Amino acid sequence: MNQRARAIWDERHDSGDIGRPEPSVLEFLPLLPRGSTLDIAAGKGRHSILLARHQMRVVAVDWSRLGLEALAVAARKERLPIEVVVADLEQSLPFRAGTFDVVLNVNFLVRALFPSLKSVLRIGGMLLFDTFLIDQATLGHPRNPNFLLGHYELRNWLSDMELLRYREGIVDYGDGKRAWRATALARRAA
Repeated sequence: MNQRARAIWDERHDSGDIGRPEPSVLEFLPLLPRGSTLDIAAGKGRHSILLARHQMRVVAVDWSRLGLEALAVAARKERLPIEVVVADLEQSLPFRAGTFDVVLNVNFLVRALFPSLKSVLRIGGMLLFDTFLIDQATLGHPRNPNFLLGHYELRNWLSDMELLRYREGIVDYGDGKRAWRATALARRAA
């Protein structure tokens, strides 16, 4: 990712609150193992903070320094076990294979990272992946097909894992906002 892209993400994370957790994260939280957790594209930490409050040790990785600085301040204030890592996720994951009990990937799609997302999981570890479907382009942001999953594409990417939950469809956030999403909870078997 170039410096211009970093500036755009820093600007997005420079103001406002951290936002609400995605409904799927709240729904599947009781099913996730407590342990070391990787939050991909964590931003200001709306999910990292939630997970750390539920006895998970979180590594939050993002390209935005400003977002992660805000997260680090919030984590220190609450004494939450969150480590922040600035990394360009379009290149690779800077973690060893078999490091994490949970990988959380919400609203971030770089197809080339799928093998790495799975490999950084320990055997028995879980991947919770939730992002936009191609249908989202009819509703608004994002519209770029590079950031939208095709129907059953996520299921296909996870075919070598034990699929615990899977769904595709519209999510109604209750405030007039809706989004087309694909959600999967999968366990690494080997």
